[in-house]
Amino acid sequence: MHLQEVQVGSLFEPNVQYQIPLFQRHYVWDKEDQWQPLWEDIEGKLSLPQDLTHGFSHFTGAIVVQQKPTSVNEVPKYEIIDGQQRLTTFQILLCAIRDRSLTLDTQHHATLARLADKRILNQDLLPSDFEDEEWKLIPTQYDRNAFHALLKRNPEKSSGRIKEAYDYFMGKIVNYAGDNFSKMSNLFHSLGSFGFVQILLDSNDEPEKIFESINARGKTLLQFDLLRNNLFLRAGVDKRDSFYRKYWAHFETPYWDPDVEKSGTSSELFLQHFLMAKLGTERVRPEFKAYQRRYCRGLEDNGLGVEHEFCQLKQYSDIYQEMTDCNDDSEIGRRMKFYQIFDLTTLHPFVLFVKHEVGLSGDTLQHVFDILESYTIRRMLCRYGKRGLANYNIFFSELISEFRNNFSVENLITRLAEETSDTRRYPTDDEVAPTLHTRYDEHPILFPETGESTIVFPDNRAVKAALHGLWVESAGAIRRRLIRYILYRIELQQRRETRYSEPGEVNFGRLTLEHVMPERWQATWHLPVADGAILYEDNGVYLSNQTGDDGLLYDELFSGEPTRAGLADESYADAFNLALARDHLLQSIGNLTLVVGPLNSSMSNSPFSQRREALSEHSGLTLNREIYRHDRWDVNEIRDRAEELILYFCEIWPSLDWFQENVS
Repeated sequence: MHLQEVQVGSLFEPNVQYQIPLFQRHYVWDKEDQWQPLWEDIEGKLSLPQDLTHGFSHFTGAIVVQQKPTSVNEVPKYEIIDGQQRLTTFQILLCAIRDRSLTLDTQHHATLARLADKRILNQDLLPSDFEDEEWKLIPTQYDRNAFHALLKRNPEKSSGRIKEAYDYFMGKIVNYAGDNFSKMSNLFHSLGSFGFVQILLDSNDEPEKIFESINARGKTLLQFDLLRNNLFLRAGVDKRDSFYRKYWAHFETPYWDPDVEKSGTSSELFLQHFLMAKLGTERVRPEFKAYQRRYCRGLEDNGLGVEHEFCQLKQYSDIYQEMTDCNDDSEIGRRMKFYQIFDLTTLHPFVLFVKHEVGLSGDTLQHVFDILESYTIRRMLCRYGKRGLANYNIFFSELISEFRNNFSVENLITRLAEETSDTRRYPTDDEVAPTLHTRYDEHPILFPETGESTIVFPDNRAVKAALHGLWVESAGAIRRRLIRYILYRIELQQRRETRYSEPGEVNFGRLTLEHVMPERWQATWHLPVADGAILYEDNGVYLSNQTGDDGLLYDELFSGEPTRAGLADESYADAFNLALARDHLLQSIGNLTLVVGPLNSSMSNSPFSQRREALSEHSGLTLNREIYRHDRWDVNEIRDRAEELILYFCEIWPSLDWFQENVS
């Protein structure tokens, strides 16, 4: 290892080429953390007296390089082990200085542009069979086209972070120098005197150790960056390119970049889930250290080399991409849509495990998905939304360890049935129904505070509790989306049963939750007040008249406060009781349906006759067809519909008892 002080000018002045290995991360510097501080350093240097500006070297960190063997016709070549972000940024700055100088069209500026070009492109080359010999810097494949456009003075064809850096520095150069040649020259020479400590490695040095120990002023390396560099440095020079093309090239796309908005997934999250699936524990942070000390150690004990590591990461990433793409033509992706809608990733490691390690496919895999989805939606419904999944990482990591060598669907069902605590139990149908539909004559308190977190496989009682209306209290912050999804799946199930269809697919994203009896029903929905208009029986509430001369609006029942004591007439007591029952059933699943946004707004708080007409004319959903067949809508209709929808829920997402009896 040899250390020496170098400057930007001495690095790029001679014919030389610095190559960024294919496996290195692409250009990631940004304005706030790197470009702006660098420009402030440049401005600070420019503010010095001119004799100091050219003589003072501003230290900007270390670069680590290793010389590559070359033929006589090639320029000297160096592989950059560390420092590629800084060197790329200085090349972008030189391109901006050159291009700005060319636009000013004076002899002095043209000379300055040629000097800058000599630090960007190699000059007077001997004939060679090697491509890109003229480049001083060869970036990663990811950045190559964008960088090449700058070298060839076509910035409009550049893109991504490379183009953003060019535009930023071009703006700063114009603001600083304008058309003043003296300032532009001063900028060029000041930039050339920015210094580095260059570490030149010998063939017997260990570049991966040096890379990991360097702490320079760059953008913090992600765990996946550390893994990538470690893998390729351990692979050896002769294997790197082939391993990159065979196992790694797909990782170097925006799809896996955690910094790219709306990318397919995150390489960081993938690495975490990969390790959880491999190690059977949720404690895998920091991921790179866990990979080295725990995962790699097991491979070494079994005589498996670095190519096995590449292969495993590639195979797992293919499955992971299917999981996150959620395409209908994939048996995995189709079933992962549910988790995508609710932004759930806690089951990703377990799905990776059963797919890759166990090798499940076909009906067996679908049974596992059925169980996991039913378990998850029941827990969200009955156990405070995502809070009900709080211990999923721990629980399913335990299952991975337990089932490493003996997984079966029967074992999974048995294991879930053994859980009796609120933190892991599978809610039953009896729990689900009261949550989705609270009966008008019941005010159950099903879930007193116990101080326990919740992760149970909800049984039928918990499911009924949820579907009867307590979902407002039990389903957490995602409650409306959860009930919207439940109704959406019931709609699809009813269509399959009735073979009902309409043009186009049912788009979950366009559907909104609508109360059939509106939440502010009191302003327009009449209450019957005549003697015998409301009859209470064991099996329901009977209304002989709901509107017309014998009906009053809610506010008209009272001469004082809207309470039982404030009633204008004692005979209005039954109507007041009915009003309480209506309020109690507002959030029942029986009173909820799906409509598109504009239809939701148009119906507002209108009476049922108008809402019925709007649903009949403008909605093609099976859910709504059943509603507008009714002549009126009140507590009995809500109760009956809730019971029907609860049966659908329990059919789509069965109880654990059902799985025990029907899946083998």
